[in-house]
Amino acid sequence: MIAVAVLSGLGATVATGLLVISVRHRSGGYRQAHLLLVAGATVATLSLATGLTAVATQGHHQGERTHWATVVAIGIAVSGFLGCAGLLRMPGVVGSPSGALRLLLDGVSVAAAFWFVGWVLFSEPTRLLGETTHLACPPILLATVSAALAAGLNAVVAARAPRPRARLAGLCCGVTNTVCGGLGVAGGLCEGLAWLALTGGAVLAVGLLSAGLAVHTTRPPGQVDADLIRRDSEYAFIPMVAMAASATYHLLQDGRFDALAITAGSIEGFALVTRQYLTLHDMRGYAARLAEREAHFRELAHTDPLTGLANRRGLMRALASAVAGREPVVLLGLDLDGFKHVNDMRGHDVGDAVLAEVGRRLRAEQGSDDLPARLGGDEFAVLTHRGPQDADRLAQALLHALGEAYEQPDGPVFLSVSVGVAGRGDPDGAAGSRHVDESDVEVLLRHADLALRHAKQQGKNRVERYDATYERMLRRRTTVEHELRGAIGRGELRLAFQPVASLPSVRPVGAEALLRWRHPELGTVGPDEFIPLAEECGMIAALGAWVLDQACLQLSRWLADGHDVWVSVNVSPRELHAEEYVGQVAEALRAHGVPPQRLVLEVTEHTVATDVDALIRRLTALRRTGVRIALDDFGAGYSSLGQLRRLPIDILKIDHSLVAEHEPVHPVDREGPAFAPMVDIVMRLGHQLGLEVIAEGVTSPTELAAVVAAGCRFGQGALFGWGVPAEHLEALLDAATSVGPRPAPAADGDPAESGAPVPVATEPPTPRAAPSAVRTEREDPSERVPDQAASTQLRPGVGRGVRGGAVHR
Repeated sequence: MIAVAVLSGLGATVATGLLVISVRHRSGGYRQAHLLLVAGATVATLSLATGLTAVATQGHHQGERTHWATVVAIGIAVSGFLGCAGLLRMPGVVGSPSGALRLLLDGVSVAAAFWFVGWVLFSEPTRLLGETTHLACPPILLATVSAALAAGLNAVVAARAPRPRARLAGLCCGVTNTVCGGLGVAGGLCEGLAWLALTGGAVLAVGLLSAGLAVHTTRPPGQVDADLIRRDSEYAFIPMVAMAASATYHLLQDGRFDALAITAGSIEGFALVTRQYLTLHDMRGYAARLAEREAHFRELAHTDPLTGLANRRGLMRALASAVAGREPVVLLGLDLDGFKHVNDMRGHDVGDAVLAEVGRRLRAEQGSDDLPARLGGDEFAVLTHRGPQDADRLAQALLHALGEAYEQPDGPVFLSVSVGVAGRGDPDGAAGSRHVDESDVEVLLRHADLALRHAKQQGKNRVERYDATYERMLRRRTTVEHELRGAIGRGELRLAFQPVASLPSVRPVGAEALLRWRHPELGTVGPDEFIPLAEECGMIAALGAWVLDQACLQLSRWLADGHDVWVSVNVSPRELHAEEYVGQVAEALRAHGVPPQRLVLEVTEHTVATDVDALIRRLTALRRTGVRIALDDFGAGYSSLGQLRRLPIDILKIDHSLVAEHEPVHPVDREGPAFAPMVDIVMRLGHQLGLEVIAEGVTSPTELAAVVAAGCRFGQGALFGWGVPAEHLEALLDAATSVGPRPAPAADGDPAESGAPVPVATEPPTPRAAPSAVRTEREDPSERVPDQAASTQLRPGVGRGVRGGAVHR
């Protein structure tokens, strides 16, 4: 007995020391929790020492033992309360005040069940310890309450702790064993049972050691589970089942319920009711927070995160609501012009800053009933309930506001905006008076998009209101694009050739081939309609390859028949910058046995204006194959004289705008015919650079006389004939060898398909030598002859007023 007492005391002392040491290595919430545990362990150790000292004096009478048992019971109760408080103060055990209260009520309900079961087992008529069981020491009841509370609270905490929870469970068991052991010491003193007191002391020491070791190595346990839906109510059933079973057993043993039992049952009931009320209150709060978050996330789902405007989904929701309510609405579609260059040149961070500023400017211009939205990328929209005139004024205001400079740290950004306007009640638009369903939302969106697209096509930085013509144009465009993809395979394409004449004899020495398309249902589709579509949809390379092949094939036939002609083929920028184009030209010449100098490739002056160095490399590679290079539409673009000298070209084709001057100029101080001064200047420039010059767009005898007077040796235009089939041009070539020269016919009507004969000259042109300074940089001038050239026109054009590439033809 002495050994057990000594070992118990030493164990309790060592455990208290471990707890004291752990306090020195902790901070914050852990330090506060460990201080409470140290205080509880100290009180428990002193109570154990007191109890063991009292056990050693067995000669004392009952009153004295009851006094010492009361002291020990009070000390153990205080120790239990301090231990439970330290456990609840451990970081991660209690997440919130309401969670702490629910955890405490769970512990109270389990403790009441433990206490009630203990009362049944140790009171009459059951008396688990027999006749020795009696309530001689009423103060021990305080220790029993502390033991029950510690057992219930620690059981709940250990059960709810997240895995791994071995160390936290060890701390809970240590606190429970300490209090239960102290209760055994107090009970042994009160009953005069030394073995019970020594057993309780050993249990108390083991509990303190368990708590000390657990605290010394405990890591943060993590948030204790408080799932209100799945696990939060199951603990109410266990104590209720235990109490019901013990009460039934007590009644079966003819037992009676006194005030203590009724008190325990009442505490259990009130604890459970309070616990469930708190759970219901938390569930209501939880549901309210869920509703708030749902509303928040729903709003986020309809909001663009970059600009704070409504996104496409938010716009669709507002538009559907307005349509369903039959409200007058106008939709403005906006697209930033050139925004892609901002991302490419300044970076996406600057682009995002510009988009955010666009959002701020849209909000600044919006009215109380307007809804600005970002549809994606650089596309925006504004939904307004204003009338048509007010909506137009809003569109103009947005055009001005969004067109102002966007100040950025590395310099301002300048953009313009295109605006398309569509509203319900527009002509041929969404109906205004009839019942409107969801399809009208899509109709309104499509109308705004069509108006926006038309604003883009009309030059950007403008406002366009929807018109039904746009939809017909789009439908036509879609059909043409679809049918164009199979036009080559169906054999619907053909080449028409426009003569190139020698001047002044107007003898045909070549022809310009023009691409034509006749569809069985669409009829004749103009090149000004399908060529831009081919460039956009990526079919221009296939069309160019077909034209090159057909032009070389026809040229080979003419050469085989003895005609002294050349053919020129216009090259689109996409073809010119393709790596495989040089090989494609060489292969076409080889396949049809055409001498390379008979083929002339034309590039427009507008193509020269972009990336001159790359263009020079491409043209140089093409000239190495032996073909000639012509600069088309000279005078209509922006190429400088410096670029003209650098470019590896052989022929200048003077644009019609220089040929069709209002009044020819008469020579000053000398006799001679009137001439075109701009043509004269270009002629002199071309001859100085060793280039041959062709005047395009000659449409009248007056213009013919002017270009001849300026010294131009080749001409092309309606005066010499429109584009005709190959066999008609061949008839002209045959006539040129057998018919003497006659005056050129007038360009009345449209003889595009007539093939009327043209007066001929007697000899083909010969090149003029270039100055020696230029000749050293170019090939032999004898190879510079635009021998017998005809040009294949890839780009469309039906009016002389249209500019850009060969489009004017």
